[in-house]
Amino acid sequence: MEENDFHAVNRDNLIAYFEKGDKYSRTLGFELEHVILHADGSAVSYSEAGGVRDVLLKLSELYDRVLYDGDDIIGCESPREVVTIEPAGQIEVSLGPCESVFDVERLYLGFRSKLDPVLEEFGLETPMLGYNPASKVDDLELIPKYRYQCMTKFLGAQAHEGICMMRGTASLQISIDFRNEADAMRKLRIAEQIAPILALICDNSPIFEGEERKCELVRTAVWSGMNQDRVGIVPGSLAHGFTFADYADYILSREAILVPDAESESGWRYVADQTFDEIYAHREMTKAEIEHALSMVWPDARLKNFLEIRPADAMPLEYALAYVVLVRALFYNDRNLDVLEYALARVGEPEVREAKEALMEKGYGAMVYGRPAEFWADLLMVLASGNLDEGEAVYLEPLASMVRYRTTLADIWSRLMEKRAMEPVDVSCAPVIGVVPRYDFEWTGLAISDGYLSGLLEAGGIPIVLPATHDPAVINRLVRACDGFLIPGGQDIDPGRYGKRRKPHTHRSATARDMMEDALIRAVVEADKPLLGVCRGMQSINVALGGTLHQDIHADHSAEALAHVQGRPFDMPAHMVEVVEGSQLAECVGALRLGVNTIHHQSIAELGEGLVVSALSPDDGVIEGIEMPGKRFVVGVQWHPEHMWRTRPHSKRLFKALIEAAKR
Repeated sequence: MEENDFHAVNRDNLIAYFEKGDKYSRTLGFELEHVILHADGSAVSYSEAGGVRDVLLKLSELYDRVLYDGDDIIGCESPREVVTIEPAGQIEVSLGPCESVFDVERLYLGFRSKLDPVLEEFGLETPMLGYNPASKVDDLELIPKYRYQCMTKFLGAQAHEGICMMRGTASLQISIDFRNEADAMRKLRIAEQIAPILALICDNSPIFEGEERKCELVRTAVWSGMNQDRVGIVPGSLAHGFTFADYADYILSREAILVPDAESESGWRYVADQTFDEIYAHREMTKAEIEHALSMVWPDARLKNFLEIRPADAMPLEYALAYVVLVRALFYNDRNLDVLEYALARVGEPEVREAKEALMEKGYGAMVYGRPAEFWADLLMVLASGNLDEGEAVYLEPLASMVRYRTTLADIWSRLMEKRAMEPVDVSCAPVIGVVPRYDFEWTGLAISDGYLSGLLEAGGIPIVLPATHDPAVINRLVRACDGFLIPGGQDIDPGRYGKRRKPHTHRSATARDMMEDALIRAVVEADKPLLGVCRGMQSINVALGGTLHQDIHADHSAEALAHVQGRPFDMPAHMVEVVEGSQLAECVGALRLGVNTIHHQSIAELGEGLVVSALSPDDGVIEGIEMPGKRFVVGVQWHPEHMWRTRPHSKRLFKALIEAAKR
């Protein structure tokens, strides 16, 4: 046989390997990596006493088979459950094949019933994050596995992100079946196109290299910083007509880094930038060599005799199970695949790369494939929700809720850590602040942004959420019980409250909240209790005291009016406001010119009785602040300090001013 004929032989063997995945089952594979830390949050090494090696040794007593690399334990396994370790000691569990999300949950809980007691015994924990929060990757010990030594040598020479990928990241991967080649290629293509959106929905990496992250989607940023020859998008795979043979050519043309070698003491041979084609130019590859070659590429979706979908961060179990349901519902339904294929028909490799860049910069505020990122996240959830098996809806809800509120686990991690790290404080003199919640229209629940509650707590107050009532006796009792009040943003105010008819572009209102705020605001002002209104809250103060509103800024202002509804991130300023010198607001925020965020389409028209303007948008004259001279503290602002108080001192001072007034 001629030398170059072995390319055709190995290519055919790869194709045959892929074809073994042709099946009509709808099973799932589940792989979840766990960063392991000391209970004090510091990094854990493989070799230290009570470290990852000792964890594996203890676990191995509970499994059927133990895996070694030389004399070093690197994993253990039982039927449908394999436990291994990643380069810096991340513990990975692989489960499957699983018939359903319920099967995944049962197997994973069985794994944790073994792992958690061992972690507790050694004083360890797993934070379930997508990137190690404890230290820089260069300070993390590499496990004694020859494969990872070779990869460190090769990838580290290309870009430091290669080291970050190996030692810092922790992922969640779902594997799915395909019916035939056409089905596999369609699923591969769609998985790569929606990978940036899946990464956004599952973003759970708040820390990068020991510091607060500087961009969204840290793991995506790490992969994007690597040499793209084996990560990201498989070249050509987004074009119709891409085949198993094309994927086989992709594998054979990759630089191998290392290959199995029975004659070597380690069982491996370092080959650096030689391709698999070059290494096996003279002979046929074994099954073990084929499987190794397939494992040495890490695109967003990876083909074996199943399809791995790879962009998600490691997440806590309830979110991981939600992701299982999301992937199953999207990829095991031909109608959903048809919808996605049509919607993404013009999305090629450049568009996917641009989407990643935009999402890393702006998260949910990004434009992706010509539409807001929110559109795509909503679309995936809507499609999945329409194809759920019995009992799956409750599993999907954790991620569906995150999408609904345009937030991610990485966004809320710092708040969780704030609460976890709070020291006990003397609250005997802390004023109680009554906060009006946002009730939904159907009366099935209420909502309040954590930014209000945590901002008030940080400022030294104790916030309590008030019930919806306009009963005068209850209102008076609430006014006596609280030291101050905050009325947050929310739905549009019913124009009937200020004697006007509804105009186009006025949104739905919440009648019960309107009625409550009318009664509450008048009672608070009469009692001279401190009152802060935010966005709708400011407008509600104005209306309760006899003022009116512009029902839509752009209908009632000149064409040059600013866009007052910004996209995410909401903690970034969108325009400037000028504060009236000598006003109470100026004293509160400590400045006369501020950069503020903006999320409103209504604004104050005629002022209510006793109110004066304390801040304006200089570009279009929109009223951005009001107050009531002669009262202890009646202040309203049109921007949203609950989103900005952590990063903008003026917003933090506003909450502090309310608390100080309540103390007095």
